[in-house]
Amino acid sequence: MSEQIVQYTEHLLNHVGTTPAPMVERAFRLLDILSSSEDGFTLSELARVLDMSKGSIHGLLKTLESCGAIEQAGEHIYILGPKVYDLAQNYIQQAGLRRFALPAMQRLATDLGETLFLGRAEQECVRIIECINDESKRSSLHISAPRDTRVHLLAGATGRLVLASWPVSQRKAFLRTHPLPCFTQHSIRDPDQFLAAVEEAASIGIGEDHEEYLIGVHAIAAPIIGPDKSLVALLWIVGFASHFDDNAMQSAKQPLRSEAEIISRALGAKI
Repeated sequence: MSEQIVQYTEHLLNHVGTTPAPMVERAFRLLDILSSSEDGFTLSELARVLDMSKGSIHGLLKTLESCGAIEQAGEHIYILGPKVYDLAQNYIQQAGLRRFALPAMQRLATDLGETLFLGRAEQECVRIIECINDESKRSSLHISAPRDTRVHLLAGATGRLVLASWPVSQRKAFLRTHPLPCFTQHSIRDPDQFLAAVEEAASIGIGEDHEEYLIGVHAIAAPIIGPDKSLVALLWIVGFASHFDDNAMQSAKQPLRSEAEIISRALGAKI
Protein backbone atom coordinates (compact mmCIF):
# COMPACT_ATOMS: atom_id res chain seq x y z
CA MET A 1 0.00 0.00 0.00
CA SER A 2 2.97 2.35 0.65
CA GLU A 3 4.08 2.10 -3.00
CA GLN A 4 0.50 2.83 -4.07
CA ILE A 5 0.41 5.96 -1.87
CA VAL A 6 3.70 7.23 -3.32
CA GLN A 7 2.45 6.75 -6.87
CA TYR A 8 -0.81 8.46 -6.03
CA THR A 9 1.03 11.37 -4.41
CA GLU A 10 2.99 11.90 -7.63
CA HIS A 11 -0.28 11.79 -9.57
CA LEU A 12 -1.80 14.50 -7.35
CA LEU A 13 1.23 16.75 -7.64
CA ASN A 14 1.13 16.48 -11.42
CA HIS A 15 -2.54 17.47 -11.57
CA VAL A 16 -3.03 19.72 -8.54
CA GLY A 17 0.36 21.37 -8.14
CA THR A 18 2.05 22.39 -4.92
CA THR A 19 -0.19 25.36 -4.13
CA PRO A 20 -1.81 24.93 -0.68
CA ALA A 21 -5.39 23.63 -1.16
CA PRO A 22 -8.47 24.84 0.70
CA MET A 23 -10.43 22.33 2.76
CA VAL A 24 -13.03 21.68 0.05
CA GLU A 25 -10.32 20.77 -2.43
CA ARG A 26 -8.68 18.52 0.14
CA ALA A 27 -12.00 16.78 0.70
CA PHE A 28 -12.25 16.00 -3.03
CA ARG A 29 -8.63 14.89 -3.11
CA LEU A 30 -9.35 12.59 -0.19
CA LEU A 31 -12.32 11.07 -2.02
CA ASP A 32 -10.19 10.71 -5.13
CA ILE A 33 -7.55 8.84 -3.11
CA LEU A 34 -10.12 6.49 -1.58
CA SER A 35 -11.52 5.73 -5.04
CA SER A 36 -8.12 4.32 -6.06
CA SER A 37 -8.30 1.35 -3.70
CA GLU A 38 -10.97 -1.13 -2.65
CA ASP A 39 -9.00 -1.90 0.52
CA GLY A 40 -9.17 1.65 1.83
CA PHE A 41 -6.62 3.74 3.75
CA THR A 42 -5.88 4.46 7.39
CA LEU A 43 -6.04 7.92 8.91
CA SER A 44 -2.23 8.03 9.09
CA GLU A 45 -1.84 7.14 5.41
CA LEU A 46 -4.37 9.76 4.34
CA ALA A 47 -2.73 12.40 6.53
CA ARG A 48 0.64 11.64 4.93
CA VAL A 49 -0.68 11.84 1.36
CA LEU A 50 -2.64 15.04 1.96
CA ASP A 51 0.10 16.59 4.10
CA MET A 52 -2.32 17.29 6.94
CA SER A 53 -2.10 16.80 10.65
CA LYS A 54 -3.94 13.80 12.06
CA GLY A 55 -6.19 16.14 14.04
CA SER A 56 -7.22 18.14 10.98
CA ILE A 57 -7.85 15.11 8.79
CA HIS A 58 -9.77 13.40 11.59
CA GLY A 59 -12.26 16.27 11.54
CA LEU A 60 -12.52 16.09 7.74
CA LEU A 61 -13.09 12.33 7.87
CA LYS A 62 -15.82 12.69 10.49
CA THR A 63 -17.61 15.32 8.40
CA LEU A 64 -17.50 13.19 5.25
CA GLU A 65 -18.55 10.12 7.23
CA SER A 66 -21.58 11.93 8.66
CA CYS A 67 -22.66 12.79 5.08
CA GLY A 68 -22.31 9.18 3.92
CA ALA A 69 -19.47 10.09 1.54
CA ILE A 70 -17.07 7.72 3.31
CA GLU A 71 -17.38 4.92 5.83
CA GLN A 72 -15.16 2.70 7.92
CA ALA A 73 -14.38 -0.85 6.83
CA GLY A 74 -12.85 -2.54 9.79
CA GLU A 75 -10.87 -0.71 12.44
CA HIS A 76 -9.54 2.69 11.33
CA ILE A 77 -9.78 1.84 7.62
CA TYR A 78 -11.70 4.32 5.47
CA ILE A 79 -13.40 3.61 2.13
CA LEU A 80 -15.89 5.43 -0.09
CA GLY A 81 -19.42 5.51 1.29
CA PRO A 82 -22.79 4.85 -0.38
CA LYS A 83 -23.51 8.53 -1.01
CA VAL A 84 -20.67 8.74 -3.49
CA TYR A 85 -22.01 5.76 -5.43
CA ASP A 86 -25.50 7.27 -5.39
CA LEU A 87 -24.18 10.54 -6.78
CA ALA A 88 -22.18 8.70 -9.42
CA GLN A 89 -25.24 6.71 -10.50
CA ASN A 90 -27.33 9.87 -10.69
CA TYR A 91 -24.66 11.52 -12.81
CA ILE A 92 -24.53 8.57 -15.19
CA GLN A 93 -28.30 8.56 -15.58
CA GLN A 94 -28.64 12.30 -16.06
CA ALA A 95 -25.66 12.72 -18.36
CA GLY A 96 -26.59 9.63 -20.37
CA LEU A 97 -30.32 10.27 -20.47
CA ARG A 98 -30.27 13.08 -23.03
CA ARG A 99 -27.47 11.45 -25.02
CA PHE A 100 -29.45 8.24 -25.49
CA ALA A 101 -32.92 9.79 -25.60
CA LEU A 102 -32.40 12.46 -28.25
CA PRO A 103 -31.72 10.05 -31.16
CA ALA A 104 -34.74 7.96 -30.13
CA MET A 105 -36.93 11.06 -29.94
CA GLN A 106 -35.75 12.21 -33.35
CA ARG A 107 -36.50 8.81 -34.90
CA LEU A 108 -40.01 8.79 -33.45
CA ALA A 109 -40.69 12.39 -34.45
CA THR A 110 -39.54 11.69 -38.00
CA ASP A 111 -41.50 8.44 -38.32
CA LEU A 112 -44.70 9.59 -36.64
CA GLY A 113 -44.78 13.31 -37.37
CA GLU A 114 -45.79 14.16 -33.79
CA THR A 115 -44.16 15.94 -30.85
CA LEU A 116 -41.91 13.97 -28.49
CA PHE A 117 -41.35 14.98 -24.89
CA LEU A 118 -38.80 13.76 -22.36
CA GLY A 119 -39.52 14.52 -18.72
CA ARG A 120 -38.51 13.61 -15.21
CA ALA A 121 -40.95 12.97 -12.38
CA GLU A 122 -40.45 15.21 -9.37
CA GLN A 123 -42.28 15.42 -6.08
CA GLU A 124 -45.18 17.52 -7.36
CA CYS A 125 -44.86 17.51 -11.15
CA VAL A 126 -43.24 16.08 -14.25
CA ARG A 127 -40.61 18.50 -15.55
CA ILE A 128 -40.02 18.60 -19.32
CA ILE A 129 -36.31 18.38 -20.14
CA GLU A 130 -36.50 17.91 -23.94
CA CYS A 131 -39.05 18.55 -26.71
CA ILE A 132 -38.63 17.51 -30.35
CA ASN A 133 -40.92 17.61 -33.37
CA ASP A 134 -40.43 17.11 -37.08
CA GLU A 135 -41.62 20.18 -38.97
CA SER A 136 -41.30 18.42 -42.31
CA LYS A 137 -44.10 15.94 -41.60
CA ARG A 138 -47.84 16.45 -41.83
CA SER A 139 -49.28 19.72 -40.61
CA SER A 140 -46.92 22.56 -39.76
CA LEU A 141 -48.93 23.00 -36.57
CA HIS A 142 -47.38 21.13 -33.66
CA ILE A 143 -47.78 21.03 -29.92
CA SER A 144 -44.70 22.31 -28.13
CA ALA A 145 -43.46 23.39 -24.71
CA PRO A 146 -40.15 24.84 -23.55
CA ARG A 147 -37.70 22.97 -21.39
CA ASP A 148 -38.36 23.22 -17.66
CA THR A 149 -42.14 23.36 -18.20
CA ARG A 150 -43.91 21.61 -15.32
CA VAL A 151 -46.75 19.21 -16.06
CA HIS A 152 -49.16 18.23 -13.28
CA LEU A 153 -48.08 15.01 -11.56
CA LEU A 154 -51.43 13.32 -12.33
CA ALA A 155 -51.77 14.59 -15.89
CA GLY A 156 -53.08 12.06 -18.39
CA ALA A 157 -50.63 9.57 -19.85
CA THR A 158 -47.62 10.53 -17.74
CA GLY A 159 -49.61 10.62 -14.49
CA ARG A 160 -50.63 7.00 -14.92
CA LEU A 161 -47.01 5.91 -15.30
CA VAL A 162 -45.78 7.94 -12.35
CA LEU A 163 -48.27 6.20 -10.08
CA ALA A 164 -47.60 2.87 -11.81
CA SER A 165 -44.02 3.10 -10.53
CA TRP A 166 -45.29 3.21 -6.94
CA PRO A 167 -46.48 0.31 -4.75
CA VAL A 168 -50.26 -0.17 -4.82
CA SER A 169 -50.59 0.94 -1.19
CA GLN A 170 -48.77 4.20 -1.95
CA ARG A 171 -51.04 4.90 -4.93
CA LYS A 172 -54.17 4.49 -2.83
CA ALA A 173 -52.81 6.56 0.04
CA PHE A 174 -51.81 9.37 -2.33
CA LEU A 175 -55.25 9.56 -3.94
CA ARG A 176 -56.92 9.68 -0.53
CA THR A 177 -55.13 12.97 0.18
CA HIS A 178 -54.86 14.35 -3.38
CA PRO A 179 -58.20 14.69 -5.19
CA LEU A 180 -58.01 14.00 -8.93
CA PRO A 181 -57.95 17.30 -10.86
CA CYS A 182 -60.58 18.14 -13.47
CA PHE A 183 -58.43 19.26 -16.38
CA THR A 184 -61.21 18.67 -18.96
CA GLN A 185 -64.62 17.04 -19.07
CA HIS A 186 -62.83 13.83 -20.07
CA SER A 187 -60.62 13.72 -16.98
CA ILE A 188 -61.09 10.70 -14.73
CA ARG A 189 -62.34 11.90 -11.34
CA ASP A 190 -63.15 8.56 -9.69
CA PRO A 191 -60.13 7.20 -7.74
CA ASP A 192 -61.01 3.54 -8.38
CA GLN A 193 -61.34 4.15 -12.11
CA PHE A 194 -58.06 6.05 -12.16
CA LEU A 195 -56.31 3.29 -10.20
CA ALA A 196 -57.59 0.76 -12.74
CA ALA A 197 -56.09 2.90 -15.53
CA VAL A 198 -52.81 3.05 -13.59
CA GLU A 199 -52.80 -0.74 -13.23
CA GLU A 200 -53.38 -1.13 -16.96
CA ALA A 201 -50.49 1.24 -17.69
CA ALA A 202 -48.27 -0.78 -15.36
CA SER A 203 -49.29 -3.98 -17.12
CA ILE A 204 -48.72 -2.88 -20.73
CA GLY A 205 -46.00 -0.31 -20.14
CA ILE A 206 -47.94 2.47 -21.85
CA GLY A 207 -50.04 5.32 -20.45
CA GLU A 208 -52.79 6.83 -22.59
CA ASP A 209 -54.56 10.18 -22.62
CA HIS A 210 -57.67 10.86 -24.73
CA GLU A 211 -58.27 14.59 -24.23
CA GLU A 212 -58.02 14.16 -20.45
CA TYR A 213 -55.38 16.84 -19.93
CA LEU A 214 -56.05 19.16 -22.89
CA ILE A 215 -59.11 19.33 -25.13
CA GLY A 216 -58.32 18.17 -28.65
CA VAL A 217 -55.02 16.58 -27.62
CA HIS A 218 -54.08 12.91 -27.34
CA ALA A 219 -50.93 11.45 -25.79
CA ILE A 220 -49.22 8.15 -25.05
CA ALA A 221 -46.27 7.69 -22.69
CA ALA A 222 -43.70 5.03 -21.84
CA PRO A 223 -41.37 4.74 -18.83
CA ILE A 224 -37.58 4.89 -18.92
CA ILE A 225 -36.16 2.86 -16.06
CA GLY A 226 -32.76 2.54 -14.44
CA PRO A 227 -30.64 -0.42 -13.26
CA ASP A 228 -32.61 -0.66 -10.01
CA LYS A 229 -35.92 -0.70 -11.96
CA SER A 230 -36.84 2.74 -10.65
CA LEU A 231 -38.51 5.32 -12.89
CA VAL A 232 -35.76 7.51 -14.34
CA ALA A 233 -37.80 9.50 -16.88
CA LEU A 234 -40.85 9.49 -19.11
CA LEU A 235 -40.96 9.55 -22.90
CA TRP A 236 -44.25 10.60 -24.44
CA ILE A 237 -45.88 11.48 -27.75
CA VAL A 238 -48.40 14.30 -28.01
CA GLY A 239 -50.55 15.20 -31.00
CA PHE A 240 -53.81 16.84 -31.98
CA ALA A 241 -56.71 14.39 -31.89
CA SER A 242 -57.59 15.33 -35.47
CA HIS A 243 -54.61 13.38 -36.79
CA PHE A 244 -53.18 11.58 -33.75
CA ASP A 245 -56.39 9.58 -33.48
CA ASP A 246 -57.04 6.17 -31.92
CA ASN A 247 -55.56 4.29 -34.89
CA ALA A 248 -52.44 6.46 -34.93
CA MET A 249 -52.03 6.08 -31.18
CA GLN A 250 -52.32 2.31 -31.45
CA SER A 251 -49.71 2.20 -34.21
CA ALA A 252 -47.33 4.38 -32.19
CA LYS A 253 -47.42 2.31 -29.01
CA GLN A 254 -44.93 -0.36 -30.01
CA PRO A 255 -42.33 2.03 -31.51
CA LEU A 256 -42.57 4.21 -28.40
CA ARG A 257 -42.26 1.24 -26.06
CA SER A 258 -39.29 -0.12 -28.03
CA GLU A 259 -37.41 3.18 -28.01
CA ALA A 260 -38.02 3.64 -24.28
CA GLU A 261 -36.63 0.16 -23.66
CA ILE A 262 -33.56 0.91 -25.79
CA ILE A 263 -32.86 4.03 -23.69
CA SER A 264 -33.45 2.07 -20.48
CA ARG A 265 -30.98 -0.64 -21.50
CA ALA A 266 -28.42 2.00 -22.44
CA LEU A 267 -28.77 3.34 -18.88
CA GLY A 268 -28.07 -0.12 -17.45
CA ALA A 269 -31.58 -1.52 -16.97
CA LYS A 270 -32.06 -5.26 -17.40
CA ILE A 271 -35.10 -5.68 -19.68
